[in-house]
Amino acid sequence: MKKKNILGCLLLLSPYSMAMQPMDDQSLSSTVGQDGINITVNTSKVEFDQIAIIDSDGLSNGSYTSTDYTNRAGLVIGGIAGQTPITASKPNPVAIVGIDASNADTSLPLIKASIDTDKGTGTNGAFANIAISFDGNYSGFRIKPFSIYTADANNLSNVSGSVYTRKSIFDISSAIKLQSGVKELLRVKDNFDIKFLASNKPKINIQLGGAPQSHMFMFDGAIESICGTGTGCNMMLVSDYSTPGDSSTTPIGASFDFQFKATNATSGFGLNGFYAGIMGPTPGDFGGIVFGNPNKTDEFDLSLNNVKLGNTIGTLDPNVFNGLQNNSIGNIGMKGASVTNLQMKISGM
Repeated sequence: MKKKNILGCLLLLSPYSMAMQPMDDQSLSSTVGQDGINITVNTSKVEFDQIAIIDSDGLSNGSYTSTDYTNRAGLVIGGIAGQTPITASKPNPVAIVGIDASNADTSLPLIKASIDTDKGTGTNGAFANIAISFDGNYSGFRIKPFSIYTADANNLSNVSGSVYTRKSIFDISSAIKLQSGVKELLRVKDNFDIKFLASNKPKINIQLGGAPQSHMFMFDGAIESICGTGTGCNMMLVSDYSTPGDSSTTPIGASFDFQFKATNATSGFGLNGFYAGIMGPTPGDFGGIVFGNPNKTDEFDLSLNNVKLGNTIGTLDPNVFNGLQNNSIGNIGMKGASVTNLQMKISGM
């Protein structure tokens, strides 16, 4: 897309305070030559009501020229439609918290950033290096239940000059319903847990400017599982609702329990070698966000459990084929899988 806006509505961070004092010449001189800067961030959780990725020009990117599809629209992440709101004036927020060793909610881990600079090599070699690590009594992250929606221009926030107009995809009443022009695509019904390997927690190294490591982001450490408890996190590709068009009633669609686990639970699924960055446009290529790993990844087990299509019928129904119940069609997955030379790119819409 020609213009992209990322709007985070009501991003709520736990309160924190900073004390700042003027420094005299002697104090300033004593700081010169310090080996970088260390920053630690501590917050109990992050909450947001809605985050939208907005495309302002539709499908007018040269590959699709129909004038019928050039209007403003967006993808929105928010709370689940049909929830009873905490208050009458706002939907339940999506929260990101930490999880402890007993798999219970806890504060987010301490985020530690060690920042330094170097002249590098060559005329454009100077760079800033930011090494991010995590610390504290935690074993991973938890994202509270959420859904992904599409929304038309009437339900998207907008910035015009210095004027910000806030919009919502929800029609708030006794239960959260969706505004006309909003469609629920994917519902993550359960907590989405990303559990780290306790002996090798993830790290991120960021380089800005010149990048001797060849990419802006390089990852290290290992994870143990994603949605590793029970049969996994329930997800649904939403088609409609038990009362057609009424998002406060039971959703209908393709439902499954997603689960990702390291095949070797002792060493985990290693992140070493994974990279991310931004690639500029080249002739015949729009550029975009890149992600990958040039090596062979560690082995993993990926499962889609309890796959169900449509509504589940609790009793035998003489009106359906052979009286059969519509229930799980089974599990789909891979055991001991790996990927070699993974390369992904996301270009502007």
